[in-house]
Amino acid sequence: MTSTNKENIVWLGVYGHPDDETSASAGTMVKLSGEGHQVYVITATGGELGTLGTGGTKIRREDLASVRESELKANMKAYGANPPFMLRYVDQELEKEDSEVLAIKILDIMHLVEPDVVSTFGPSGISNHPDHIAIHKSTLIAYKKYFNPTGENSPLLIYPSIPEDIAEMYNLQLSAVEKNMDLTIGIDDTIGYKIEGLKNYKSQEDAQEFAAHLSERKGPHFESFAVSDSSPNDWESYPVVDYLRSL
Repeated sequence: MTSTNKENIVWLGVYGHPDDETSASAGTMVKLSGEGHQVYVITATGGELGTLGTGGTKIRREDLASVRESELKANMKAYGANPPFMLRYVDQELEKEDSEVLAIKILDIMHLVEPDVVSTFGPSGISNHPDHIAIHKSTLIAYKKYFNPTGENSPLLIYPSIPEDIAEMYNLQLSAVEKNMDLTIGIDDTIGYKIEGLKNYKSQEDAQEFAAHLSERKGPHFESFAVSDSSPNDWESYPVVDYLRSL
């Protein structure tokens, strides 16, 4: 879609760890897959340095990456999405990789799936996690290499965004663009998938905490995204923008 009018949208999320995709966009991904669109996720690391279980579950450090990958794959299936692309980096070592090398791996997948929307972390990575920032930098490089304003390869690049008052509440040091609410997608009808997806990450304490927060929060529920400055200036005219806003 994007600058074209093809019927099927391809969504590509590019994130650092298993569970990033759910926190950022599970509700939106479920809505898209439910309408017959294609949803893909690239996960750069195994999240090897995460917590070792919740609710009495105990996981050995050496088993954590495989556990988290299994959780991710189960969630992608539940969301009606395609199996994830795993880049097999180690948690908190992504910034050690050359940004161009990582970008080429992301670019190869872009050429394979031909996305209309690419979603990744913004400049601050929301939490300033080094893996989040590294995946932002390399996805941006890949996007610029992939983008062709005169051809079919002209996707929209977006970042999960957070309202300024919420960012201040949690003391998040966001970049200016990550506070923009360019696309707001209501997910009242898919919030259950997001909550269950977070709960399914039984290995991770922060996922359980976020699930509990969403369960207690009264609606309306939504996911918001900022359009990257690297997206074309005429992004408002993209048919995919109208479609996302209508979901």
